[in-house]
Amino acid sequence: MATAAAGSRLEREIGDLSHMHSAPVITTCYLDVDGAHRPRRSDCLAAFGVLAQEVRQRAEAEAEDPALRTAVEDDVAMLERWLEEKFERSRTRGLVLVACSLESWFRVIELPVRVQDQIIAAHRPHLLQLEAILAQAKRFGVALIDHEKMRVLEYRLGQLSEYPALFEGPAPHRERQRGWNVSSSSSATGDAAARWAPAGTHVDRREVALAERHLVRCAAALSDHLDKHPVDHLLLGGPTPERARLERDISDRHRSLVAGYASVRVTAPLAEVQEAISAVVHDVEKRDEETILSEMVSAFGNGSAILGLKVVLAALSEGRVKQLLISTGFSSRPGALCTSCHALMPAQAACEVCGAPTVPVDDIVDAAVERAMLTGAQCRFIRADQVGAAADGVAAITRY
Repeated sequence: MATAAAGSRLEREIGDLSHMHSAPVITTCYLDVDGAHRPRRSDCLAAFGVLAQEVRQRAEAEAEDPALRTAVEDDVAMLERWLEEKFERSRTRGLVLVACSLESWFRVIELPVRVQDQIIAAHRPHLLQLEAILAQAKRFGVALIDHEKMRVLEYRLGQLSEYPALFEGPAPHRERQRGWNVSSSSSATGDAAARWAPAGTHVDRREVALAERHLVRCAAALSDHLDKHPVDHLLLGGPTPERARLERDISDRHRSLVAGYASVRVTAPLAEVQEAISAVVHDVEKRDEETILSEMVSAFGNGSAILGLKVVLAALSEGRVKQLLISTGFSSRPGALCTSCHALMPAQAACEVCGAPTVPVDDIVDAAVERAMLTGAQCRFIRADQVGAAADGVAAITRY
């Protein structure tokens, strides 16, 4: 299935990068190239210029070895050259560029979702955003229906795949003029089949019964399919009467997942369906993002948000975190894991919770993201200006 392949491909790329041996300097750049946000190529290049200046300044301030500062400069040159010469937006909304000039290698990962601008020079590739994107990528179920057929698809990480047809009703009998079969039944009955018929024609009552049975069976089949293949959102497409009937007849729990409607023919080629679905998904994701930001503002206002690495780690260890917020300017740092109660904390020899000894953790933020995902918390990367200075680059919205 295409979506499974897309997820597997990104997993392989993350795995390959995460298992690379340590190098003196590896520069990882995340760049938002979403056309709705940065419509011109020059906008993307200007945003990269800001990131490049940031990493140069950090290297000047932190790298004691001049060779390391030179390596960072060479990495930035590799990134800039690729953006200027080879970048083509297409459906790409987020770029992950990883460069190691000292060992002469360069990787590009093009994503159909936005990323937060970020650049980090470290001994290993910085993969937090990629891991969070993969773990929390929304699954969109898609059902296209008309009076004869239903197609069921799934959309994830910009890839659309189609399941085998769940149900295809018997094709209506048609005259050679390609019209509906004429009978003594008037099309003024107001039923669904009459709405399908061209004006001034008559409708075979047998066709009405066939179409009704088709819609009922499609609704049952779709509900059964969604029970076996859960999704985060459901999109519906096809002619309005059939689409509305399908939405009405599916179970309540699945009806609550309906997030949008696509204006696309049931028999349209997959590429045409993908284009229509992508536009609807973009709108749904934008609404989701606005909801999350609104929730974050409310949390800071009502006191359910906590700020700072130490208190966030404590809340994560207790399973109280609903949403983990990490500034894109937050740099990796070491930490500790308790050998007894498994609490996460800044680097220290003994656990503050139970007093047991701890073991070192190379990157406490990596560990925090992993713990958040294990406990069902969302992980979101935000701009540094979206959290206060007291947050130390890390904040959280708690469940209680």
